[in-house]
Amino acid sequence: MVQNILKFLTISLLISPNISNSQEIWRENFMVPEKGVWGSNDASSIKTDFKGVSTWTLDYTNIRLKDSNDYAKTVSTSGGRFECRDIDGEVVWSSEEIDISNFENVSIQLTAQETGSGENKSTKYLKAYYKLNSTAEIPFEINGEKYGGWGTDTVFQSGLNGNKLQIVVYICNFYSADKVILDEIIVSAKPKEYPPAQPGDIVINEILFNPFPDGEDYVEIYNNSKNEFPLKDLFLASRDNDFQLTQIYSLAGSKYLLQPYSFLAVTKDTNAIFPFYFIECADCFQQIAKMPSYNNDEDVVVLLNKDTEIIDEFFYSEDLHIPWLADVDGVSLERIAVSTETNLPKNWTSASSESGYGTPGYKNSQVGNQNIAKPKVTFEPEAFSPNFDGFNDEYKIRYELDKPGYVGNVKIFDSKGHFVLQLVKNEILGTAGELTWNGKDETGQRQPLGVYITLVEIFDSNGQVFRFKDGVVLTDLLE
Repeated sequence: MVQNILKFLTISLLISPNISNSQEIWRENFMVPEKGVWGSNDASSIKTDFKGVSTWTLDYTNIRLKDSNDYAKTVSTSGGRFECRDIDGEVVWSSEEIDISNFENVSIQLTAQETGSGENKSTKYLKAYYKLNSTAEIPFEINGEKYGGWGTDTVFQSGLNGNKLQIVVYICNFYSADKVILDEIIVSAKPKEYPPAQPGDIVINEILFNPFPDGEDYVEIYNNSKNEFPLKDLFLASRDNDFQLTQIYSLAGSKYLLQPYSFLAVTKDTNAIFPFYFIECADCFQQIAKMPSYNNDEDVVVLLNKDTEIIDEFFYSEDLHIPWLADVDGVSLERIAVSTETNLPKNWTSASSESGYGTPGYKNSQVGNQNIAKPKVTFEPEAFSPNFDGFNDEYKIRYELDKPGYVGNVKIFDSKGHFVLQLVKNEILGTAGELTWNGKDETGQRQPLGVYITLVEIFDSNGQVFRFKDGVVLTDLLE
């Protein structure tokens, strides 16, 4: 009796320091009964019911069940538990993969119990293992293997760190009068501690402050560091008329971490953004409960860390848009270079027409290109055949620009100089892109085989104009 008490105290001392000040992140207490496998009364088959079970699976390929009294299933006893009785073999219970990437020093504890008088270690046991990041199974350090008649014990493992955790339990019981029981599995941990983001770590990279009707504002940030940051530790704000911080709202939501060198767009309602823009990365959005209400003409976007220190701040105005835009509704302002001062006016411009006037959650259309001295346009192929055979079906016009803010026109003529199509008309170009022609005119009519001339004109607000010309053969057009 004294030995059992000392054993209990030893386990308690080992467990308590690791669980204290931690939070529960996963639990399975088997509250729904009759989930698992059992024998049929005619001993001809195994009956199963796993409907609604999503947090664990059971491998029962190595057991024999003679009747309904032989089973490996959940029962309602003691508020719910998983029991194995007279299964003549071994089942393998496996948890789902548990995401522990946001936690450290993860602990697992479960209850291993048996009833009855069977003592054979080869035919009655419970063995508990864990897998980190889908690697090999590792036995629990405390009471990981229980054999014969042990009564009730707590199985425990602590100090785990990784991204994914899975619990695997092997249970064997050949006795009809005995039960081997798995119960109350709890995974707990302390949330990881992250240092606060500093100025330059995260920058404001794009903002839509004048949305389409029925649309919403969005702010895109970019993690310009090798560190990850919890979004609950980041805040958007604005400034009032006295230049004091106001409307400070957390970026917490379903997405927990901002990964290194990644984009994230935040908005109050993604359903008011997705219909209006090409969404390259839906996971690069965070819908948040509240957003500062940014004015349509000018305002201040402030990004704060968990200590309410300013990480980045942008004083925007609609005057930063390209001047010949007739309507700026739905047009975002994009940052040209993350390494350049945020509030330098030349570091912001309108998103390109080709991008749909916004690139929320991915690389800006107006990112600066320091490797280009002046606009460059290339054409390919020399002949194209829009017959949908997968080979040269489109005529492609690729451009690379030395700076953002250019406007483009592209016209196509036949060999006699007759106008066929204006492919692009006064469109705001990104710093790189591709335009295509499918061999049709403005009415959608396929054009006859022959030679066509393409004229490209690119100009900026300073009066610089660049012109390019190419000839292409339209051939093998199938009706």
